[in-house]
Amino acid sequence: MEYIALGCMSGTSLDGIDCSLIKSDGVSYVNEISNEYIPYSDELQLKLHNVILKGYLADIKVINQLNQEYRDSINNFIKKNNLEIDLIAMHGQTVYHDQKTKISIQLFDKSIRFNTHSPIICNFRKNDLLNGGNGAPIMPEFHRVLANQLGLKKVIFVNIGGVTNITVIDNQKITAGDSSFGNAIVNDLIYEKTKERFDVDGSLSNNGQKIDDLFKYITSDEYFLENFPKSLDRNSFHKYLDNFIKERKLNNSIYTLLEVIPFAINSLISSQSDFKIILMGGGRKNLTLQKIFKNYFNDVSLIDIYNMNGDFIESQGMAYLGIRYLLKKHSTYYTTTKVLKNIYLGERC
Repeated sequence: MEYIALGCMSGTSLDGIDCSLIKSDGVSYVNEISNEYIPYSDELQLKLHNVILKGYLADIKVINQLNQEYRDSINNFIKKNNLEIDLIAMHGQTVYHDQKTKISIQLFDKSIRFNTHSPIICNFRKNDLLNGGNGAPIMPEFHRVLANQLGLKKVIFVNIGGVTNITVIDNQKITAGDSSFGNAIVNDLIYEKTKERFDVDGSLSNNGQKIDDLFKYITSDEYFLENFPKSLDRNSFHKYLDNFIKERKLNNSIYTLLEVIPFAINSLISSQSDFKIILMGGGRKNLTLQKIFKNYFNDVSLIDIYNMNGDFIESQGMAYLGIRYLLKKHSTYYTTTKVLKNIYLGERC
């Protein structure tokens, strides 16, 4: 049976809502129909950043505003596409994630209803956490179907969002985890120094240089000694902002942080010479980071060369996971999250 599913994703970069419509059987193929990015209002972005930086939600109005922007954005997307949708898969906005305590918080009001009678599937991390898993990453099964469609036997999908997570596919064997921080620490540093949101095209870091002692200091963090599967919160490495980075030149600090991202991946892979490295997520657009990746790996490309939009892989993946929920198909495994048994993800809202 074929389904049309709407996937909605808000990542740890806190910038807005990604919406994707796909057509899929939930097993063997995924066809893209439509994608749209709807940015949060500046006011909501600032409020969400404050929630994450403070570590608590002091104003319930933040949730009300988030719910309103979700409702308006998704209703407009549904209206524009004018298709009969079989389900909506809703991730919500992550504000906290900790693999050790098995707590992962995504803000989303389960009572929200949209201009459709389609069932809504949410809480995609809950079942994994309740069964001993880390709760992240949850996209590896989607990456596997992409690899099969593209005819790729040995590939590493690198999603550079607020956190960097990778899926290693080696002839159907699948391994995954969060390899390091991603855009979050870089963007937060840039915002503090310049009030800009991010390093557009890598322009700030382009003339930067690696700070050797800073690089060594960060990569000596015990997280890099752990094997997969493992996961991170977006703020897990922000302690280095307070302790060390702020004293340095901004361009050199950004460059050094970027260098850690491919270094961490390279350290996790015993033999990467025959793997294709495919970059996805917002971080793939940073030209400096692309260059650094090519210093570490032989075969690096963007997902976009396969006629896929690298901004919407995760929202498409959410739609795919929603279909697998309806089918009660497994989507998470010990080798991806340390979950104690293979299970499907999500629950009916």
